[in-house]
Amino acid sequence: MKADSKRWTQVEASRFPHEKEALDYVRDALPDHEPYRAWSNLEFVAKDGSINEVDALVLTRKGLFVVEIKGRGGRLSGDAGTWAWKVDRREIVIDNPLYLANTKAKRLKELLRSQRALEKHPVPYVHALVFCSAKDLSVKLSPEGRTLIYGRDELTDLPGIRAFLTETRPEEMADSKFRPVDASLARALTRAVEEAGIRPSQRFRRVGSYKLGDLLLEGRHFQDFLGTHDTLPNEYRRVR
Repeated sequence: MKADSKRWTQVEASRFPHEKEALDYVRDALPDHEPYRAWSNLEFVAKDGSINEVDALVLTRKGLFVVEIKGRGGRLSGDAGTWAWKVDRREIVIDNPLYLANTKAKRLKELLRSQRALEKHPVPYVHALVFCSAKDLSVKLSPEGRTLIYGRDELTDLPGIRAFLTETRPEEMADSKFRPVDASLARALTRAVEEAGIRPSQRFRRVGSYKLGDLLLEGRHFQDFLGTHDTLPNEYRRVR
C-alpha cells in the first residue's frame, strides 16, 4: 500500500522513529485491494472497561491481526514466558509480549462481535502476533518462545512478517482460524471498527498530576501504569 492509501488508516501518527519505520515496513507489503485494510496507533476500551493500545490492526485474506511492535535491537533470548534483551552491557527482562497481544485480540473480538455492522456476518478469528522490527536483532529464543513472533523478511532469524500477512500457507487453508475474508466482510469489519469507537492512542494520558506511560501489569479488575508526577519528572511511580 502507498502512504496515502485509503485502506491504511493512520489513527494517530507515531511519535517514535523505530515504530514509524516498522509500520511503514508493514504497510509497504500490503496489497492495495480488497480485502486488505489496516489501522495504526489505535486504542479501544474493551467491554470489561480495560484500555487497550494496538500498534497495528491488519485485515488480510486470512483474518484480522493485532500486531505488537518491538523495535529494540541487540540480542534477544528467552522462552515462552520471559524474554531478555541484551544491548551492549545492559539487559532488559520482560514478559513475552505475545501474551498481552493475545489478550487484546480476544477483547477486540468481543467488542467487534457486539457491533451492529457484523450482525449478519461471522466475526473472523482475531489473531495476535509480535513483529520484532530491528535490523540489528540477533534472536536466540527457544522454539516455544518463537511462537507467532515475526521479523523482517530480508533477515533469517525469524519468519518474515510480510510473507505471513500476504500469503496463505497450505496448512492454513484447512484451519478454521484462518477463515477467508472477502470484500463484503472487509467492508462490514471497517464499519464495525468505526462503531466500536476506535480512537487515537492516548499513550500519555493523565490521572490527576500523573502522566501515564507504559502498561506494566494488568489483572482481571486492574491495570498498572508507569507514572511520573508533574513536579518530579525523573521519579517513577506505579499508578493503578
